[in-house]
Amino acid sequence: MQKSSFTEGLCLFLIAMMFISKISLKWTGVVPRSIPPFIFQHGLHPFINFGINFLGGFVLFFIYFRKKHRPSVSKTYKFLIFSMIAILSIQTLFQIAMVNITYSMTMQLGGLIMAIAVTAIYGIFIPALLPLDRMVHFTKRFAVILVFASLILLPVLSPFMFRGGRFIGVFKHIPHMVSASTFAFIFFLPSVFNYRSFTWKKNNILNILALILIFFAVILTATKAALITCLISVVGAILIYGSKKKSVRMFKFFFIGSILTFLFTVGPSVANFAYDVATGQKGFGMRPAQDGVESRMEEIHRGWGLFQESPAFGKGILYKFMNAEGVDVGGYNSFKDPHNLFVSAGVIAGWPFLIFSVFAYLAMIAGTLRGLASHSLNQQMMALFLLSHLPVFLIYHVHLSLGGLGDRMYWLVFGYLALNLPHKSSITSRNQEMIASPA
Repeated sequence: MQKSSFTEGLCLFLIAMMFISKISLKWTGVVPRSIPPFIFQHGLHPFINFGINFLGGFVLFFIYFRKKHRPSVSKTYKFLIFSMIAILSIQTLFQIAMVNITYSMTMQLGGLIMAIAVTAIYGIFIPALLPLDRMVHFTKRFAVILVFASLILLPVLSPFMFRGGRFIGVFKHIPHMVSASTFAFIFFLPSVFNYRSFTWKKNNILNILALILIFFAVILTATKAALITCLISVVGAILIYGSKKKSVRMFKFFFIGSILTFLFTVGPSVANFAYDVATGQKGFGMRPAQDGVESRMEEIHRGWGLFQESPAFGKGILYKFMNAEGVDVGGYNSFKDPHNLFVSAGVIAGWPFLIFSVFAYLAMIAGTLRGLASHSLNQQMMALFLLSHLPVFLIYHVHLSLGGLGDRMYWLVFGYLALNLPHKSSITSRNQEMIASPA
């Protein structure tokens, strides 16, 4: 029992580190920007984050292989994981010998180890050792608290809460706030539903108000992809959660009817506004107007050019940190990001990884459908999470960073969706789920 408690505690600590490693204390006015190797960008230094993850992962490695009874995992997931590791390992060796011969072999191997570590820790060990309901409940609480803390501090510390007209809250950069607020929204969304019916009771009204506040934080980030992700998750949740009772059917009918009415009335105006925002004719929130379509195509074109420089082997897992002087872990160059999943895979490890990424994306779709058909409400929520992010993955990069908030969260979702959870009767299963309880 004690060993089980220690294991779960360690898993929860590593999940907490996903968020803690991205918090900035600049708003306090007392934390300096950098004190290597402890403080970086007014928060925890990446070296500390990596060290904690590797140490925790090392412990989980032994616990995982000593554990006699573990939940079984989809054979497709196992095949994809081993295939990915094999491709990255072989291509990294070719890159060291034939592509990046002037760069540090140690750093390149370190990038490979980091990619394997994030896959193993968050995609295999934690899902196998930490019950899904515990993970959902803890992650929801942690993300929501940080988003609410950001909103509470906003009125008095607004100069520290924005960067470039976009809300960053208590985090170091805009993408961290985007991820945290989006994750908080999706994890909190099922709280407004009940395994018996949708209700307008006091606790549920408070949950709805809390969800609206979280959505407000998402809007403040002025990130179109995050907004679309939240809207997709709302539609999916209404169709998935709740029972077949009359009250729920009426609510779903009202919601779908409202959407249809909206599309037939003000839909064209909204579509024109969305087109103007996407093409840079109008701004979104406090974010300056930007032609999103043109800028994305430029990034993909630039990424394809990088891919063509080494199509057979790729440029390496750490190619965004490479410059003329070598590999600088603090010198991340976002302009090297192709903003396309498949092109990103090609730049990292050439044609083999690009082709693999296509099959991996198809596996995401299959995993989503598998999760939606699950008897577990929490696994359905994991599927809903992935469903809402499927469009985002197409304009994003391959997630192999042990320091990334989104990277680690996505691997958790993949890992939990790959589990073969035992079949339970609907009432027993639902009563055991924590997801339906008020936050």
